[in-house]
Amino acid sequence: MNPRLKSSKKWTALPKEYADQIQAVFKDTFAQYLADGDLIVEGRIYTEEIVLRVGYLEKGRLVQANFEVSMNYSQEKQDAVKRIHNCVDAAASMMMEYLEKDGEVDFPYVWREFPFQGNKLYLQFTTENSSLEEEANKLLGVEEGTLLVDEDETDEDALSRAELSEELSPPRDDEDLPADDELLEDDDADEEDAGPRMFSGKGKKKKDDLH
Repeated sequence: MNPRLKSSKKWTALPKEYADQIQAVFKDTFAQYLADGDLIVEGRIYTEEIVLRVGYLEKGRLVQANFEVSMNYSQEKQDAVKRIHNCVDAAASMMMEYLEKDGEVDFPYVWREFPFQGNKLYLQFTTENSSLEEEANKLLGVEEGTLLVDEDETDEDALSRAELSEELSPPRDDEDLPADDELLEDDDADEEDAGPRMFSGKGKKKKDDLH
């Protein structure tokens, strides 16, 4: 999984507990599609960028369908958690379209900017197998969450700076999810976001936003 910004060198992985929460939301939403495949959720926090990958690997295949989202966050605004929630919504929209169209989609294979919920984010579709990628990294001596290039900040500092240690919370139950049209509005108006918001699976994204 590669970042979008050239300045993104050092990163720390999303806390496992939070990644597991996001995965649980996806599994619940896409349960009818996942009987024949596995779901993989990965995320990295860089100095100015959040990168989220949601992968779908059909049983018996090596090629993995990855829905990747990149979004800038601000240390001054302390909006990392809010941006992660945006990334969750965008990845869910990509995955829903992919599954509903049996993979016949026209997603960008390089980072492309899209408007989403009143913000700018970047999407790309890749086919790297996460397990094989992890094995390759181990052979290269790269451990998850410990990649250091040109920066001397510790992982703990990066995580604290991104405000994840205190603000992570469980996903909402279905009854707490906002209406489908509300997910297309700018979520900056919601200052107290209780967890990763994701559409219920019944709604559609705006075609002008993600197509």
